[in-house]
Amino acid sequence: MSDVETTEEHDSIAGIPAPVATYALHGHFPQWRALVEAHQSGRLHHAWLLQGPRGIGKATAAFAFARRLLSLPDAAEDLGPGSDATDAVARQIAGGSHPNLVHITRPATDKGTGFKTQITVEEIRKLNRFFRTTTSAKQWRVAIIDPADDMNRNAANALLKILEEPPERSIFLITNHMPGRLLPTIRSRCRVLRFNRLAADEMAATLATMPLGLGEDEMKAAIGLSDGSIRTAVSLIASGGLELEVHLRRILAASEPAWPDIHALADALTQKGRETAFELTLAAAFKHLAEEAEARLAKGEVALASRQAALWASENERLREGLAYNLDRKQMLLSFFDKLFALRSGRPG
Repeated sequence: MSDVETTEEHDSIAGIPAPVATYALHGHFPQWRALVEAHQSGRLHHAWLLQGPRGIGKATAAFAFARRLLSLPDAAEDLGPGSDATDAVARQIAGGSHPNLVHITRPATDKGTGFKTQITVEEIRKLNRFFRTTTSAKQWRVAIIDPADDMNRNAANALLKILEEPPERSIFLITNHMPGRLLPTIRSRCRVLRFNRLAADEMAATLATMPLGLGEDEMKAAIGLSDGSIRTAVSLIASGGLELEVHLRRILAASEPAWPDIHALADALTQKGRETAFELTLAAAFKHLAEEAEARLAKGEVALASRQAALWASENERLREGLAYNLDRKQMLLSFFDKLFALRSGRPG
């Protein structure tokens, strides 16, 4: 971890280095090579859209490439995406003080507590001021927009205007989690670079660099629950989600509902800061229900398997709608477990 002080961002996790101060990139080497080879060819496209699921390392890759461009403005040999926290350029970037890099993300609120829910047009207008500053003809100017998903309509339109007439010796590195939320006209002006979920060994290598204090079993559990997303794994660990998942397995393994345990789990999952653990616990419960239905079907218990499949479909939709409308999460969980054990026992749910 770097000892350089970095600015807190809307998605910061306490004690974990932000992408701007993460100096190793595990995985995504085909994507890294595409960027480096474009740089070495002398025909580096002015805008790159780094697309892929949230939390897999797109922003980390963007800052790694920014360090390369600002340290080696002329196309040089590829020394890999790693960097040293003592490197002068790396320290400037991590501290937010490099004059040739701007990072656009959701800003703090005017009250100074918390963050805005969107990237506003005022943030994008900072790019105009940034690109008006003079720089050496050999130096790159790098703008990282992270993520484009958070831009409101006015911000997206303002960015589009800049992309239509990009400044000389400039590059835009734009992260995007959900392609459907991006203006097609922005996408058409970018070279798309698709990032995949991390493999288990890449997850393990990344988690091992973090001050998490994980044992081997905890590491395997976090990787298994996180679907290739480092951010999901770290959020799960930080929120106590691994212990909650063990609690869930104990409840689901019982033949009868242990309501004190169920209430304790629901209380723990609905605490502030455990939103990720709540969603992952739901996913684990639905996975268990699907596996139980498959097992029933394999035994020839077609009717019960069909009812379990129907419960999976109806509860999945009900709980997702409940989250979207911010309904009482504890009551949603209690209702789910009641219906599950009612189905198992054959009583009306």
